[in-house]
Amino acid sequence: MPLMTEMVTIPKEKYFQMAQELQMLRNGHLYRRLLEAEKNIFLGKKFTRKDIGF
Repeated sequence: MPLMTEMVTIPKEKYFQMAQELQMLRNGHLYRRLLEAEKNIFLGKKFTRKDIGF
């Protein structure tokens, strides 16, 4: 079954704004903590809410 895709066009300024916001989120502490928690879950380690910063 072929994958259906749809093209969406956005203004260049909006694209660059979204890219900048995404980069800010990826560089954030919470994002890194969530990636670390996901890795620990994948490795089968036990985790608590504290592991993801709650």
